[in-house]
Amino acid sequence: MKTTQRRPSTARLFEATEIQEYDIHPDGRKAVCSINTGDNWELATLDLKTGKTRRFLTGEQSLMSPTYSPCSSIVAYQADFEGNEDHDIFTVSTDGRKRSRVTKDQADNQDPHFSPDGSMIAFISNREGDIENLFVSGLDGGSVSKLSNEELPVRTLAWSPDGSMISFGTGIGDEDYISVVDVRKGKVKRVLSKKNAEYGAYGGFGSTSSPWSPDNKRLLFTSNENDPFDIGELDLSSKKTRWLVRSKNEKLCPQWSPDGTRLAYLEIEDPDVVLRVKDGRATTVLSPPDGLTRSAHWLPDSRGMTMINGSAVRPEEVLVSRASRPVKVTAFQRRDLPRGWLVRPRVVRYRSVDGRMIPAALFEPRHKSRRAGIVVPHGGPEMQSINSWDQIVQMFVMKGFHVIEPNYRGSTGYGREFLHLHDRDMGGGDLMDTIFAGNYLVEKGMVDWDRLGIWGVSYGGYLSMMALTKAPDMWAAGVSIVGFFDWETEMATERGFLKAYDLKKMGDPEKDKDFFRERSPAYFLDRLEAPLMMTASSRDVRCPPTESRAVVEKLKSMGKKYEYHEYPDEGHWPRKRRNLIDLYTRTTRFLDENIPG
Repeated sequence: MKTTQRRPSTARLFEATEIQEYDIHPDGRKAVCSINTGDNWELATLDLKTGKTRRFLTGEQSLMSPTYSPCSSIVAYQADFEGNEDHDIFTVSTDGRKRSRVTKDQADNQDPHFSPDGSMIAFISNREGDIENLFVSGLDGGSVSKLSNEELPVRTLAWSPDGSMISFGTGIGDEDYISVVDVRKGKVKRVLSKKNAEYGAYGGFGSTSSPWSPDNKRLLFTSNENDPFDIGELDLSSKKTRWLVRSKNEKLCPQWSPDGTRLAYLEIEDPDVVLRVKDGRATTVLSPPDGLTRSAHWLPDSRGMTMINGSAVRPEEVLVSRASRPVKVTAFQRRDLPRGWLVRPRVVRYRSVDGRMIPAALFEPRHKSRRAGIVVPHGGPEMQSINSWDQIVQMFVMKGFHVIEPNYRGSTGYGREFLHLHDRDMGGGDLMDTIFAGNYLVEKGMVDWDRLGIWGVSYGGYLSMMALTKAPDMWAAGVSIVGFFDWETEMATERGFLKAYDLKKMGDPEKDKDFFRERSPAYFLDRLEAPLMMTASSRDVRCPPTESRAVVEKLKSMGKKYEYHEYPDEGHWPRKRRNLIDLYTRTTRFLDENIPG
């Protein structure tokens, strides 16, 4: 029953410590993690019994991807000083007193992994050209060796348990593959590759799990060869594969227990992601049944797992599961949440322009509705809107908006065919899916036609601007955050791995200028009718601020109604909490003022 309770302050939504990556200490009693309690990502240790954290390295930069050395006396991590994603790799003693720089250049050096004997660090870098490859270095950074020479970006890596080999994943879409390199000889072998299939060895949802079997002989992988992503195992000697887990849902991040007896993996059960463990024929769910579970790690004794779990109505926490029931270790939320106002998503499906059914997450206000709605297309574009903690959505529903997050064609989680529906059609079918999400809210009687808004980030910001210019009479207001608006200028200025992706998914702007222009909202700003807010970040290398600045100049000359704000000290997404709060408050206020209700 809808009530007219007094709306609580949204400030409480931001009073939780955030956690990104973490690594388990060899003794299994603590972890090293990257946490954010205010303006930067810092390194801390986490007691897995008490949940207490102790920060041991802070600074003006973002400190990410911490990992213990095998001797556990030092930690390797990557640091982003300017928000421009030119990471460098460092090591630091676990008391924070002794710090050493491993890489010393202007490249993007990321994803450090200690060798099993602790003498080397493997990492991914674009230091030789604009495409990421695999490198190894001594701990002092004095001798760096390039182990791969790929034309497509290397995405993930993992040492074999004996330290003789590194497996790594390379490529984009159905041009991806898995290789193994002999570290001493430098010889690379491509071990998994098949036309019209995608492969993943690890990665995704915060995972740093290794695909190697304890005996160094086999590699776990995921592939949509049979559609959707199933879990297989490759025998490196015989080159034979066998399928270990097959089901209707997509699966990712498989990892053997340290003793090699059980298999853990994540499974997408729309709108949730759960952690499962397979022991022989029996499968157990170790995570909560709802929400997003990510960053799962086996404890060293193989008797349990750690994970991060949160949902739309609860911020993320670290959990430990030694049986079937997970136990919350941390208490990152510092004040009571306005739980009577928070909303879980409901999965709905609606018919798009071509009759295809499109899945979406729908959030309906628990109290008074203003008969207004906001469409929120996700970024990526190869991502999925799921049941996870997101302050902006809760801010919208607390103000009485209905919110719909369309998982438009090209989203992950719905099989290979759906994933590739927007190949060479970005800004086409996915745009129509986004527009028809707004139609759904109106047709179901939730909102009025003159009370629709749209809000998106990155690729979602691009789709928002496309919707505002291609269907201008549909929207009361719109927000585009760190978007891009001209395919040609975007591809001319973006990082190499992004350009490789766009060339694969969209094509070459030099060969098809008319098509790229038709899919670029910068050329249709004269059609814009709704008030527009745009934000950009000065250090963004993914969607450079030049994209937004060029649009602002055109809007100004046309006399359009707009607001623009640029964050001078941020990259693609705010790392400083004060900027995130400002961004969300600013955009919520804009929609609140411009959408009737």
